[in-house]
Amino acid sequence: MAKSKATQAERQGHVEAWEASGLSVHAYAAQAGVNPNTLLGWRWRQRRRVEARRSRWPAALEFVELCETEGGGERDATIELRLEGLTVRVPDGFEPETLRRVLSVLAQARS
Repeated sequence: MAKSKATQAERQGHVEAWEASGLSVHAYAAQAGVNPNTLLGWRWRQRRRVEARRSRWPAALEFVELCETEGGGERDATIELRLEGLTVRVPDGFEPETLRRVLSVLAQARS
């Protein structure tokens, strides 16, 4: 009789239950009725998916309050981007291609 294929939710459930159990892969697999190598493969694929999502999307951006500066006169139209402890200030009249290159270098440095 052919084995039924586990759903994504079942695979994730097994990986989470195994990691929370404190059991070895062999002990948990025997208890759950799954192949230990299959369980290891599920965990590997799950971690790869998480890493792929992280590299595809930047970390959460920090929202900051915008305040008008005192003193009148000419306003400083600088945009400030903060990401994981790094600050990039973009002045008014910036070159979009330069900003793209800077952000690309920063993204590569994160990986």
